[in-house]
Amino acid sequence: MDSHIRGSSRVVCLLGNPVAHSISPQIHNHAFRILGLPYVYIPVAVKPSALSSVLFTLRGCGFAGANVTIPYKTRVVNYCDSLSDLSKITGTVNTLYFDEGRLCGTTTDHEGFKRALHSMGCELKNKQVVILGNGGTARTLSLALAMEKEVTSLTIVGRNKTRILSLASEVTEKTGFSAGACSLEESELDDVMQQCTLLVNCTCVGMHPDVNSSPIPEKYLHKDMVVFDAIYNPLKTKLLQDAQAIGCAVQNGLRMLLFQGLASFKLWTGKDVPEEIFDISELQRLLLK
Repeated sequence: MDSHIRGSSRVVCLLGNPVAHSISPQIHNHAFRILGLPYVYIPVAVKPSALSSVLFTLRGCGFAGANVTIPYKTRVVNYCDSLSDLSKITGTVNTLYFDEGRLCGTTTDHEGFKRALHSMGCELKNKQVVILGNGGTARTLSLALAMEKEVTSLTIVGRNKTRILSLASEVTEKTGFSAGACSLEESELDDVMQQCTLLVNCTCVGMHPDVNSSPIPEKYLHKDMVVFDAIYNPLKTKLLQDAQAIGCAVQNGLRMLLFQGLASFKLWTGKDVPEEIFDISELQRLLLK
């Protein structure tokens, strides 16, 4: 019998489709148990036609909140009573919580990213950042970095020039911070990468099972850059292997996953979670199951 779950327990859930692969339930339920909090976290696979009903259920059944993952990060915006400044700009939400009965939406991805960098002794101030990709994670991080204006430069790099130009233009227009764009085929890429001090991969290139691919040729890496890969399966992508081999400091996306989750946790419970209660090697083991 699980003594952690009682009649007074409040429910938090993960909304997405699929959700069976997620380790968020293990992360949050471990924290609830260790801190002795009356909450339980469950995965909820939501069919597209049922999203509206599920969100009304959150309100009607006294849920404490939810995480939101693919493919609903954009759709849930329309159901929120209020949005954080970052979510207003990105048009995405990964965390739902209640404040005096109002359903609030925000995104904690950027907070998780910053805290993951901090854990390896890397700060954003004055960094010359290159973001690889133009999808949801690239868009959120680009807009957040530009809003804060801590970095010296921000360049979005990818294969599709039209898409990266569109994202760079959106970032510049919405934040007032001038973002650059460069395709992998342009001659200017060499200069961009030589100046780069923080490279962030937000593409799925190198993710399991495509473990022998890298989003950018090895020749563009140099030892004076920090390399962050948002992928966490495999734990060390080809990009990170190549970067580590030439002396770069590297980090995968596992701590970002953990820390963005803990930022959500505080919104639901009001409690900070000590990082020490988590064993990164155990989280790695869960991912590789």
